[in-house]
Parts: sequence; C-alpha cells; structure tokens
Amino acid sequence: MLGEESEEWAVCPVCQDKCRLSQADWHVGTCLIKNCTSPTRKRKFEGCRPGSKEASLSTLWSGVLPQRKVSSSPPSSSPPSFISPPELRPPARLGIALCGERWRLPTTGLGSSSALGNAKRPAKTAAADVVVVNLSLPVKLKSILVPLLNRTKHNKVTSYPDGTDVNIVKQKENPADPRASLCAYSSSSASAKIPDNEEPRNVLGYLPRQVSAHLSPLMDEGLLFLTATLRYRRTDTAILPREGESTDGLFVALCATVSNAVLREEQRVLLASTWSAATKASDDARLGLQEVIRLRFWTAVGRVRSSAHSHLLDTAEVCVLETLRKCSLPAQRLAFRLLQRKTTWFRISSLQYSDVPHVESAVDELQKHGLVLSGDNREGNEKIEARLTALKSDELIMLSKLLGLDHRGTKAKLIALILSSTKTSNGEHRLFHNWLSIFNGRSGMIRLCTVSLRAVQIVNFLTFLRPSCGLQSLVLEDVGVVRYPPRGGSLDVASSIFTSRVDLDEYLDVIAEASVIDATLDAGDEKTALKILETRILPWVNGCAPPSKPLKHQSFLRRFEPDWVRAKMATICVSLLERNTRHADANVLLTRLLAGRVCPEKRGTWYLRLIINLNNLGLLKNAMQACDRALQDPWVRCGDRLGIQRRALRLARNVKSWGTLGARWRSDIVWEAPIDRVRARALNGAEREKKRYCTFSEVGAATVSVEELALTHYATEEAGSWRGVHSESRVWMTLFGLLFADVIMSPVPGVFYGPFQSAPLDFGTDSFVKARREEISNLLSRIRRGDGCKIVRDIWGRYYGTAIHGVSWIILSLDELCEVIAGLGGRPLSEIMGLIAEDTSGWTGGAPDLLLWRQSSVGPTVKAVEVKSKNDQLSDQQRAWLLALRDAGVNAAVCRVSF
Repeated sequence: MLGEESEEWAVCPVCQDKCRLSQADWHVGTCLIKNCTSPTRKRKFEGCRPGSKEASLSTLWSGVLPQRKVSSSPPSSSPPSFISPPELRPPARLGIALCGERWRLPTTGLGSSSALGNAKRPAKTAAADVVVVNLSLPVKLKSILVPLLNRTKHNKVTSYPDGTDVNIVKQKENPADPRASLCAYSSSSASAKIPDNEEPRNVLGYLPRQVSAHLSPLMDEGLLFLTATLRYRRTDTAILPREGESTDGLFVALCATVSNAVLREEQRVLLASTWSAATKASDDARLGLQEVIRLRFWTAVGRVRSSAHSHLLDTAEVCVLETLRKCSLPAQRLAFRLLQRKTTWFRISSLQYSDVPHVESAVDELQKHGLVLSGDNREGNEKIEARLTALKSDELIMLSKLLGLDHRGTKAKLIALILSSTKTSNGEHRLFHNWLSIFNGRSGMIRLCTVSLRAVQIVNFLTFLRPSCGLQSLVLEDVGVVRYPPRGGSLDVASSIFTSRVDLDEYLDVIAEASVIDATLDAGDEKTALKILETRILPWVNGCAPPSKPLKHQSFLRRFEPDWVRAKMATICVSLLERNTRHADANVLLTRLLAGRVCPEKRGTWYLRLIINLNNLGLLKNAMQACDRALQDPWVRCGDRLGIQRRALRLARNVKSWGTLGARWRSDIVWEAPIDRVRARALNGAEREKKRYCTFSEVGAATVSVEELALTHYATEEAGSWRGVHSESRVWMTLFGLLFADVIMSPVPGVFYGPFQSAPLDFGTDSFVKARREEISNLLSRIRRGDGCKIVRDIWGRYYGTAIHGVSWIILSLDELCEVIAGLGGRPLSEIMGLIAEDTSGWTGGAPDLLLWRQSSVGPTVKAVEVKSKNDQLSDQQRAWLLALRDAGVNAAVCRVSF
C-alpha cells in the first residue's frame, strides 16, 4: 500500500470529497452524472465515464514513439504520460527556488495537484550603500599625431607653415560617414568655431575614420573639445614611415580639452577609455584601413594554424595562403581588395586603388601564381551565369543578337533568356565563345580562384565562428563600431569544434541553403521557398527521429551541427505549410521533429503549433493529449508553456477533462494584470500599422508612438510622476549583463575560441548554468543581500564601453540603473536574474514595454508596464513576463490606450 500512500490527492469540485489524482477525471464525471437532472446533459456527461471511446494520437505518433500498455482498472481517462526521445537530457537548472515555479516547472500530468493561492510577494530589501569610484582626469589629455586623408589637390598645404593652428569641423550631413571630421585652416584663431551653416574654406583633409569614430560622439555631447596643429613629415624626423606607408605625409597633432562641467563617473570612464582607443587607432590610421585588414588577416591565419582547428584547412588552401603571403605588397593589397568585393568577375580597367599604383603588374603577379584566373579561359565546373552578370546592358544585347534571341527587356530578363537557351553542356561551350567574341578574344576580366576564396572563408569562420563575418569584420574594433572585452590567456586553442573538414563543409553548405531560403522569403516569394524546403527538409525530417542516429554533441556545441540549422529551417517550413492551410502536413512534420533529439530549445514552439493545428482540424481530444505531453516536457518553457496551459484550460471543458480545471497552475493562468487606462485616439486608427498619437508639450505638438504616449501619461503628477524609459527587454538584459559580467567572462574551458566574442559560446544554453552553477548561486545570494548597486558600479568602471552580450551602455546612466536596482529590491532582482540565467534565450523577448521608477514616501519603487493600443492582445511570452514579475514582487500592469 506504499504506492497508495505516496499518491497525490485532489478535492472533487462537485462533491468536495477527496479522490486519488489518477482517478480525478472519472470521479468528477461520475459526480456530475449523479447530480444532473437533465437527460440531455446526462448523455453529454456519459462521455467522461470509464469505458467511453477515447480518441488518440495514434495516427500521428504511430511508428514514432513506443506504444504504452493500457492499464487495467481502476480506469483513468488521463492521457498517456510523455515519453522523452532517447538521449535527450532535461535542461540544467540552478537548483534554487525561483519565482513562478508553480506554473513554470513541468507537471506530472494535467491536474496534478489542486490549485494553490497566489504566492505571497516577498518584501523588498534595502539597497546597498553606493560606492563611488574616484577617477580623476587631467584638463588636457596627451596629444596624439594623426595623418590627414583625402586631401584636396587644389589646396597648397605647403603654404601653411609647420605648427599652424587648424579647426576641426564636424560633418553630420556627410552621406558617407555622419561621424566624419575635417580639418580646415581659418584665418582667425583656431579656437573660433566655424558655424555649422557656413561651408569651411581651405580644407586640408579628413581625420581618419577609425579616429573620428571614437572622438565624434564625445564632441557631439560636449565632453571633449579638439584643437589641432599642422605637422609635416619632412620637418619632424620622429615621424618615420612604416612598411606600406606613404612617405608624403601631412599630419595634425590633436589635443583634447575636457569639458569644464561636472562629469559623472561613467563620463570620466568614457573619456579615458575613448582617448586611449583613439590613440591606438591613430597608429593604425598611419597605415590605412586596408593595410590593417591585411595585417589582421595574417594574424588570424596564424591563430588558426596554431590552434586545434589547423586540420580544417586542407593542403591546397594552406599552399594558396602561403603563396599569397610571399607575393609582393601591391599584389597582396589588390587580392585583399578583390576579396572584399561582392562580384565574381572584375574588369582590370576599372581596378583603381591608391595603395596599388600599378594594377596591371599586380594582376600579372597574381596570375603567375595561379591566385587569379583570366576571363579568356573557362574551367569545367564554372557557372556561366557569373560571366553574364559582369556584362553591361549593351554587351548583353550584343550577345543576345549573336545567339539569335530577343534582345528587348531588362538585364535580368536577358540573362534568364540566355541561360534558358543554353541548358546543355554544348550550349554553355558555345555561349562562352560568343561571350568572349564580344571583347574580340580578350575579355580583360579576372576572378579569384576558387581555392583562395574558400580558404579565406574558412579562416574568417574559424576566427569569428559566425558565417556572416567577412574581412571587414576584422577592423570593426578599429573603426569604433565595437570594443571587445580583453581575453588575456583564456582562449581555448587545444580543442576543436569540428572533428573533420567534412563536418565543417556540411555545416557551411547547410548555412548557405538557409541563406537562400531567407533571401527568397525577403523577396516575398513564399511559394519558391516552400518548394525548396520540401525538397531539402522533408527527406531529412523523415530520417531524423530514429534513435539509432548518434548525437555528435550533447552540449552547446550542437548548434554547430547541420541538423541544428535544418531544424530551424523545418520550423519555417511549418509556418509556410500553415499559411497554405496544409495543417495535416504541418502536423506530420511537427510530430517527426518532436520525436527527434535535435534542437530541444524549439520543442515548446513545435508543441504549441501542433496543438493549434489539431484544434483547427477539430481533433480536440488529440490536442488535449498533446497538451499533456507538452506540459510534462522540461524543454517546454517560458511563454510556450504558458500558451499551452491556456489552451489546455480552453480544451478541458470541451473534452470533459475536469482534472485540468483543478490544476495547480490554473489560478496563475487565468490571472490578469492590473489595467491602467489612457484615453486617446490614434491619428491612423483606420490603418493596419503601428498607431501614432498627437501630444502637446512646452516645445509644441508632436506625433508619438503609443509607448511614448504612455510615458508622457505616467510622468504627470496625477499618474504618479514616474520617470521611465521605453526599453522592453533592454534594461533587464543590461542589468543581467552587468551583474553577471564576471561570470560571463570567466575562463571556462572550451567557450572562448577567439578575441572577437562578446559572450562565451555556451551563453544562452543550458550548459551556461551547468558550468557555473556555484558562481551563479553565490552571485544571486549577493544580489539578494542588496549588493546589486555595488556590483554594477564595479563592473561599470572596469568594462564600460566594451561589448558584453545584451548590455546597452546608453539606455540608462549609471545613477539611473542604481535607482532601478534600489527600487526593485534585492530579492525580486535576484529572482528575475535567476530566471534569465537559467533560460537566457527564452526570457530575452516579451518583457514589458516600459520600466518606470520614482522616489516615494516608502523609498524607491519600480513599475513595469506593458502598453497596448486598442484591440492589441498580450502574447504568451508577455503574459509569462508579467506573471514572473508578479511572483517576484515587482509591480506590473498593462496600460490600455483607447478612446
């Protein structure tokens, strides 16, 4: 009888007697029949008695999941329990109590326990004492020497003596670079500012882009004032030319004066770090951006060849890279210029670069070593379409006439017509000779060889571990776009992500297929996208479920498997099938995905789509069984779990699943957040687009979004004089990134492979918690004790301006962030941060639109508000955020804007 004593019990909502949880449905149905006087309703309730016919998911799950044996009496109408796919382990958890466990965690079955009351909100703890870091800055910073670029030829700069004062003028309207800064000579003193509406005269040149990118934002904010003086190389023997640097040098010595205003701590940190970065950028600017790209690439090649990834470069690619390294400097520069262009074929006559004075000689050298190929010859596997794309319109018309085709139409139509007329290999051979005859036998075109292109692609991918990064990504830090955190000696060079080149090639090929799908969808051609997906994905899905197929990676590295990318593509295929009302086909695809072990983070989305499709097909009992399976799956989390719970409650009345109505999470799912109402009428209320509203203030009338309108409303004295920001999840992810910065950057083995990472590879996966469980628990304990402000101030001083995943350094100031932390309190903040740590990718979206804070009589307070205009509905993820904030003890509400 030990099993009966350990079994959970529930209270029948009809007779108020206790009954075993496994027999709850049968007991409630029997009580309803006994108490029902209407014969019609009694016949309806007969469907929940034992022995009644139950629909099943056999048509969907047959051959996918093993069959369960039907237990004998006492009968139960509850659906079969979920059978997890083989080798699919549950996600890692912190092992500490966090808010919302009643509705967040997996259940043992629908209606597994009686409903509980709302959780008591924890009391807020006092914020820790503010620790101020004393960072002093001199009034004048150390001057730096910067070369001038793009000098105008008609200006005789030699007429100005060495040491002449010049003005720095911002060009915010510059279409090429809004952060551009030029140097111009002024007959008046250099300190006299040139008005913005006045065209500067005697322009000497521009500051290098990588230097201006760092200094321009500080000049715009009035934190820094620049003065400059002319310097010539011939008059300063200390300015020695470097390798690859022009000897004809004109420089300016920049001197920065710090603003006299009282600076905040983060502004002082920003000034010091930015001036240091500008000093380093000025050294690279003397070489030029293209030269820096070349040097950075060879550094990346050396890093790859000295790591465990060296076996991923084959012999031919290593030979090509070594050959290119031994070429002369002009030939290397030309090759790197061509590698950064998007086209395949290049006309030699159009190749004009300032750092390659003799292009023809560089081309001959590259051709001699086989690094570039001439257009006069054709390889066997070459695609002729690339040659046609390189032709001008008049040349395409001439080629169409030679082939006897209609020469009227656009360039794209002419290319398609020519290709359709030469589908055979003999036709392509004839087309090549006609193509060459247009140029009288000498095309004057070149292209890079396939091996060199592939070698550079492999090096770039192994450097960034992102397929979209090219050569220009190597200098993003130099031009001020991003600043990566310092790594020191924590890089992992001993382990390899890919075991062989075959695995890497397969992964990159699948990534290329996914890019084609994305491009097709961006063009609005869903029919073609669906056709490609059915050809590529359906055969894979049919073979991904069998348990005999081994998993290459059990950890975060599974994202580098081709099946991971295919699973994402299969999700797109499901959406396209649903749009074409092919719900049955979508269900078969979803069922096969759920039976497999690939991409477990998507299981919640797949279950939700399956339940909705079954409901649309009228298979309500099947949908209810799918709900039961989903809620027992530990990988169904956040908004997906809440959405399935909401649909389970709707289905429960229709399929007579009375135990579901008494589930422990029912009171949380039916809870509605408090509503604040704002009366306003949208200017574009009749249009199906984001609503705009008109507001009046001291500066005049303006049209604003619904979020901006709500911020204006809450700022009024009647609404509470709140200060706030429209941030959605940015403030929460910024708080998480700052509080967890040391944890994120901790040297865990196998998560940092290069210097271009703003987060470890396991960030956003369950492996992140598994490898740092003790550190995270200790950090959450500190936050709970009220050390949040102290931690954020310390991280702000050490990491300000660096790229930490999720952190925005400009959305709020340091003092405002500390006010938010104090208003939240230690315990609520630690609970929300714990949720994000356990499932970062799941909690990234859906946060309330507004985050408000103010000082009240009881201390600082915070309020999170989701703003909705008329007829807008809360998404499942937004409801999950509101529930989590409520359970953590944070004031959360919904603002309804309507007229």
